[in-house]
Amino acid sequence: MAQSSPFESLHTQLGAHFGEFDQWRLPQHYGDSGAEKQALQAGCAAFDLSSFGRIQVRGASADEAIRAVIGNGALPETGTWSTAVSDVGQNGVRRPVRIASTEKGYLILTCPADRHILRERLEQEVKHSGGGVKIVDQTEKTGMLGIYGPRTYTAIDSILPFDLSELEPGSVTEMSYLMITVTVLRGSWLAGDGLELICPASVA
Repeated sequence: MAQSSPFESLHTQLGAHFGEFDQWRLPQHYGDSGAEKQALQAGCAAFDLSSFGRIQVRGASADEAIRAVIGNGALPETGTWSTAVSDVGQNGVRRPVRIASTEKGYLILTCPADRHILRERLEQEVKHSGGGVKIVDQTEKTGMLGIYGPRTYTAIDSILPFDLSELEPGSVTEMSYLMITVTVLRGSWLAGDGLELICPASVA
């Protein structure tokens, strides 16, 4: 059975036509693909990225555990994110992952199909090295939206209760409001700019 996005009720209210993607039920379109494409080019558009893996890695040996899985490249500094590759794809195919570094530790973002493999690889590495690292798969506990297009900041500024104007490309921050923490990354899986927001599923 397909996993539902925490935003599904909102998608339904907005008239979404659903499809199944990587065992997740997500919007396929809203009835006018031309208007949706125009919104992305001239304004902004939101994409439900809840199917993408979100794995938190914390602890004194988190760096070593992550490097063992993605290679010995440099990890991002606190407040930034970077792209790496790991052999988490089927049959050992190297696939992209994104690693965000926050005050609380690392957050690894994966393509939907790679989440379980990466988590298992991290858990095996931690067990082999003697522990000292906490791994939490946040994918089903959170929702994730990507907002892209030239008017992204104008749209977001009108609805979020905090200011993101200082957020530079390639950076990540955690904002709290009424005891709700939202993780915000500036950038995207593609080459373009945008914002990606991760919030608890209960408030998505």
